[in-house]
Order: sequence, then C-alpha cells, then structure tokens
Amino acid sequence: MKKLTGVFVIETGVVNRGDGMGNIATVKKVTTHEGIKVFFSPVSYKRALWNSLEESAGWNGCMVTRDSGVVQRTGTIIDSEEFDFAGTMIAKPKYSRNCTFLVDKGISINNYAGDTEFMTNMALANKYGQNEANIINKENFHGIYIMPFAVELYRVGIQEIEDIKIDYDNKDTTSNKISKIYEALKLKNKVAPDELASKVDEITKEDQKTIIKLTLAERMKRISSLLTGMGDLGRRIEGSPKNLTPFFAAFSLDYQTPKYFLAIKKILSENNKLEKKDIVDFGCKESKIIHVAEIDNYDQIVSNLVSEIETIWSTPDVKN
Repeated sequence: MKKLTGVFVIETGVVNRGDGMGNIATVKKVTTHEGIKVFFSPVSYKRALWNSLEESAGWNGCMVTRDSGVVQRTGTIIDSEEFDFAGTMIAKPKYSRNCTFLVDKGISINNYAGDTEFMTNMALANKYGQNEANIINKENFHGIYIMPFAVELYRVGIQEIEDIKIDYDNKDTTSNKISKIYEALKLKNKVAPDELASKVDEITKEDQKTIIKLTLAERMKRISSLLTGMGDLGRRIEGSPKNLTPFFAAFSLDYQTPKYFLAIKKILSENNKLEKKDIVDFGCKESKIIHVAEIDNYDQIVSNLVSEIETIWSTPDVKN
C-alpha cells in the first residue's frame, strides 16, 4: 500500500500560541531531552492549508454539522476535497473516515531562550485622552522547524461507508446512487448530483459496504493541488503573516514513514549546511529514492512526483 511521505524544513516565527498566563501571550512549547522546543500544531497547519486551497485552488469547503454535541465535518469525498484528506469521526450510528493526510507537529531545531516582547496600547490611549495603557507581554521566537507528514495514497479519492443501509442497485445511474447516499446520510448538498457525478468513477457495494471511487483525473487534481499549495503557504496571526513555505523539502514513495526526518534533523542540529546530496545519499544506502526540493525548484519536483503517483494509480496490479 503506497504512501507518500515527506519532511518540510520551514523558517518562521510564532505560528500559533498557547492559552496564555495572565497578561503573557505564550508560545506553544514542549520539553525534550535536547531542551525546550517551540512547536506549531498539526491543526493550525492544516487549517491554514485548507483555507489557502479554498482561495487559491477552488477547493470546496466541507459541510459541518453538530452531532452528539460535537461540531465536525460531514459529507463525502465527492463534495469536498478537504473531507477527502481531513476525514471525520461521526458519532454512531453514522459513519467515520480516517484522514488520508497525516501531519506531525512542526518542532523547532533551536531551543526557546525566553525571549519576550513588551507591548502597550499607549498611542491609542493618548488619542483617547488617558495616560494609562494596557500592557501585554508576548513570548517571542523565530527559528527553523521540521515538519514530517504522510499521504495515504491508496485511500485518496476512495471512501467506504459501513453500517448504513443505502438502497440502490447496479442499474441506478451514478447520479441516482449519489442522491441515495446523501439521503441515507441525511445530508443536504448544495451541488446537484449530476454535477458531482462527473467526479465519480464508480460506486459499488461490497460486504454491506458502499465504496465510492473518484476518477483518476479528480484524484490527480487533488493530490497536485495539495502538494502545490503546501509549497506556497502562510498563516495570519496577530495581524501579521507567518511563512509556512518550506525552504527545503524531501519526499519519498518508498518509505512507509519519513525516516529520513532523522537525517535532516541531525544535520541541522549540528549546524551543518543542509545539502540535497546528503539526503539523496541517505536513501540510496537503503535502496530507496528521496526527492529533494528547494525553494527554486519546488514546483518542478512536485510535478515529477505527481507524474509518478499517476503511474501508481494507473497500474491495475498495484495496491494503490
């Protein structure tokens, strides 16, 4: 079962903060054997990515419901790219879908050194005509983060719906099957079934499961826009944009987990220059291929990678 694994090296400041203590705005920190590291959460990264792809790539935002007191995604992979990659967990007797895009924390290489910034609203207070100001202290940080991730390629564009009775047969058109799926899930989609049907390759039943498979063209479009979007990403926080674009990225279709993360971390931790050759050689020693992209050739490397993925998805005898 093929996975795409990857590691991004990102230089940026504070991407998201903790709960705060009094008038101190804290950074997210974690204690490690190497010292106190700053991190940004997978949730903050993914939300920035989903929002960016809605704006830049025309992705359809997922439907959201409140089931059993929990606000969560709902729908199917047909109507939303975000749902395809992010998944959901709907309380029984409904259905669940594990995410196909897995992201680990972005952990800083350098330690948190206790830097803070003292801020007031004195200028506004003076305009208001008072001589007192509100005070806030912000913990500050700027450094290099490493973020491992993976995409379960064999599940992108494929959804299995279990434990829900959906009455259709093979004589039904794809549009009719889609209508009956949404009816069974008690969902009201804004897009007409005929329009959604153009994205679907087949809808079949297997052991009481309904299996939705999107067309190869739709799957390719989604993986391409996901990886391209990751290469040009930022997040607005506290009135300023934070860069989440990698200056160094490594991808592989041969590893089940991004093991080469350790090689990248070792080089950076020793303050050595991160060279493409070192990471490629690391893979070669294990008879595996690692594709390395830098800021000036990211789109080309992603394009080549997407072509490889298309070959995998197009090969019938490969479990993809």
